[in-house]
Amino acid sequence: MTWYTSFFTDLANGFWRGAVQPSQTSAEVDFLVGLDAGPRVLDAPCGSGRHSIELARRGYAVTGIDISDEAIAHARALAPSLDWRQGDLASLGSFGVTADLAVCLGNSFGYLDHAGSQRFLADLAAAAPVLVIDYGCAAEALLPSLPGEIRMSAGGVDMVAVNTYDVATARLLIDFTFTGGERTQRSVCVQHVYTAGELTRMLNGAGFSSVELFGDTDGGAFEVGSHRLLAVARR
Repeated sequence: MTWYTSFFTDLANGFWRGAVQPSQTSAEVDFLVGLDAGPRVLDAPCGSGRHSIELARRGYAVTGIDISDEAIAHARALAPSLDWRQGDLASLGSFGVTADLAVCLGNSFGYLDHAGSQRFLADLAAAAPVLVIDYGCAAEALLPSLPGEIRMSAGGVDMVAVNTYDVATARLLIDFTFTGGERTQRSVCVQHVYTAGELTRMLNGAGFSSVELFGDTDGGAFEVGSHRLLAVARR
């Protein structure tokens, strides 16, 4: 069983719901709106719906897809009128969704193996002419300052993350421990690490003719040491 199919419980999701400030969501949605891609958005994966709900508030028609039952239930409770769907993005094409803009935000790219990521990008290209990927595990962002251990508390949950980079497979292995009250969840997250050039070639291979690389929502260029990669691909 792939790690992410059981990782996103109420403890993990609750931590991230508490850790992300509304100002961050607003800045990210501002970036998306600035692309002027069109009114229909596919948010995949959508997590607990923070981007989908803000986009809908601004007048967009949004479909949000996520594998986590807990996250989809939380999102649906907040915005019952939106199009929420539960399922594995490894088979995104089976959902039959089309949009003007597809987004893969929250550092959710790289969960699949290489072949799976190639299929995922091809499915996104078939679904929408414009794609935005928010990728915190791009090699140029991650490796210059790879953190060892991180401790944080948010949303009533304590989190400890221990990071290890496997050079032979170019994978980031993150040993997470979430503690909320008397409950503890320990899980290992695996993210495949690509350079910006590798991701660009994958996007071109999926059918996107142009790719722009940004280092943040302010529109600055992506470079070595940027803390995230925002890739905007167009068919």
